[in-house]
Amino acid sequence: MKEAALYTKLKKNVVKCHTCGYECVIAKGKKGFCQTRLNENGKLYSLIYGKITGGIQIDPIEKKPMYHFFPGTMVASIGSMGCNFRCKQCLNYFTSYEYDFSHLEDEITITPKEFINEVKKLNVSGVAFTYNEPTIWIEFVHEAAKLAKKENLYTVFVTNGYLTEESLDYIGPYMRGYAVDFKGFSNLSYKKQGNEVDFQKIIELTKRAQEKWRMKVEITTLIIPGINDSVSELKKMSKWIRDNLGSNTPWHLSQYSPELAPDAEFREIATTSKAILGKASQIGKTAGLNFVFVWAPSSNFSISDTVCPNCQKMVIKRSGWNVSSPNFNPAGKCSFCGYDLDIIIS
Repeated sequence: MKEAALYTKLKKNVVKCHTCGYECVIAKGKKGFCQTRLNENGKLYSLIYGKITGGIQIDPIEKKPMYHFFPGTMVASIGSMGCNFRCKQCLNYFTSYEYDFSHLEDEITITPKEFINEVKKLNVSGVAFTYNEPTIWIEFVHEAAKLAKKENLYTVFVTNGYLTEESLDYIGPYMRGYAVDFKGFSNLSYKKQGNEVDFQKIIELTKRAQEKWRMKVEITTLIIPGINDSVSELKKMSKWIRDNLGSNTPWHLSQYSPELAPDAEFREIATTSKAILGKASQIGKTAGLNFVFVWAPSSNFSISDTVCPNCQKMVIKRSGWNVSSPNFNPAGKCSFCGYDLDIIIS
């Protein structure tokens, strides 16, 4: 076990965790909501420090998804188990919230230094903390990201965004990319998906990631019919992105596939149609977002190319996760007209 970095000791051996937005108050001998943090005799410990599932995977950065952050590069991805959400549509629910924590000793254990040493052998450009929610093993993420920075490896935090200021600021000096899910734009939409949260915390901390720590922010929304696809909510979301993060912020819209959901009711929801995805995309464009991408392979409807909003010429051509025809200069500007695309490449 590893003592937690972000918690407060209260009376009678009770502690308050400051890792995620729930900020659980945990009695002696009990665990927090994520089930990965244990109060042992008035001290808070992480049960998953260095515990990884599936080993180290090599992915295109586009798969995170990050389209305007070191495009065309490969990234070493790593994840643990447990989560602070209980999403009814979760693809990784078997490690995120149905994991049997009595078998933790059977999982692969790696130190941050061992992880980065392995990454250096893989001929990749960076590391991504992903698969489960990286916030809940923030101590490992912090130490590994710090070492990655020393080795000139970029770092990406793939997150549901339900952090605290303390945890964001803890990793802020060492994190370059912030791939965050906006699962809706109201507490009700999050509740429908199984999560009792204050979504305002998510959007406020997303803004803080960009403004305070200069992270490259890209947003993903899984469009689920009848859950988070209302026109009014999508309009509010896209306008907030434009006004608070900027019109060049990539917004990734993903197709919902019911057969992958762990929840029985969610398996009855229809696959997101091309019409719904097209409407959501148009809402984003009408709001003034320059880069709205759609990932919907089952309906043969994807919008994945980066087109310069100024001269309308192709800047990045994508086929699946493959990138070609990069027409931007080292400053991330369009090679044809000089428009600042805000593409990060160094």
